Amino acid sequence: MIDPPRSAVNALSIAAFFADGHSQFGAVADREFDELLGDCEHHRLLGLVGEAVRTGALPVTARQRDQVEERVSAWLAHALRVERSVLATVAILDSIGIEHRILKGVALAHLVYPDPSRRVFGDADILIRSQDFARAALVLAERLGGTRAWPELRAGFDTRFGREITIRIGRLELDLHRTLVDGPFGLWIALDELWGDPQPFELGGRRLFALSPEAQLIHACYAAALGDWPPRWAPRRDIVELLRAGTVDSLRVVALATSWRGRAVVAYALNEATTALGTAVDHELAVWARAYRASPFERTVLRSYRGKARGYTSQALSVLAMPGLRDRAAYVRAIIAPDAAYREARDLPAGGLARRAWQRWR
Repeated sequence: MIDPPRSAVNALSIAAFFADGHSQFGAVADREFDELLGDCEHHRLLGLVGEAVRTGALPVTARQRDQVEERVSAWLAHALRVERSVLATVAILDSIGIEHRILKGVALAHLVYPDPSRRVFGDADILIRSQDFARAALVLAERLGGTRAWPELRAGFDTRFGREITIRIGRLELDLHRTLVDGPFGLWIALDELWGDPQPFELGGRRLFALSPEAQLIHACYAAALGDWPPRWAPRRDIVELLRAGTVDSLRVVALATSWRGRAVVAYALNEATTALGTAVDHELAVWARAYRASPFERTVLRSYRGKARGYTSQALSVLAMPGLRDRAAYVRAIIAPDAAYREARDLPAGGLARRAWQRWR
């Protein structure tokens, strides 16, 4: 086994900061500190670095303190711009009668972190109902002066099978979500169940709504286990903060995960987060996760979300999540023969996504 670089070890310690009672880090030389900052920036942990420096838990030189202040200030300024875009988006959606929920970093920073500055984020994520998905994207792009990041795979694909539509507004990105994740685990979600028992929070003097605490936890688990590869630490820290907040109903989490065929994902993510960050190990959900044994099928689907071709392998298994032959045929047709605009934007070879997946996989 190859030992991870010290910066990665320190990033893990930063992720555990204020989670397991860890209160003191060792001094870090300038070169290692530069690596640590880069690593923590990648993992969206700079807010925790700033907190550790402010409290004296992370000893730093004057140069290192200036570096932290500069980077953290830049991220917090970016967060304010993202939050302003959320408020503008919500105002437009309300004006045209489209219901919505705020997802991920913006919601979690204000709901479960003791100080929102501890949870930095890169963009805005908003859930929209399937029937409103395409219309919301068109109206928001027009009124916010944005452009769609990528053309639709085929006409009607987004509303039927898609996870998100990304709208670029200057340097900001607005991600509209129909479901929580790509691939079979996203298609297995009972979408109507995402809208029950919303959790309110305030942003800029306006009352906004996030998912229920239980759906937030499952979403964090999906982000930790099925999102970036290799995984980032921020979603794992989100899991710990959600458990510590004390608002999650464990029985409802298991019920939702069962309904969405996502128990293996939730168990895996809970184990990874609580083991790595050394906290919440006595929480009843952590106990449940340690006892859970994924089936061979569940392990196979989980593996499809890993590796350099994961974006294609997980999508290929989406066919398994579709109950009807008509949906399966439409999905396969879109993968094999996307519209010309999509192929051009993505620089796809003949054979569409299927051929690109084969090139990546081998």
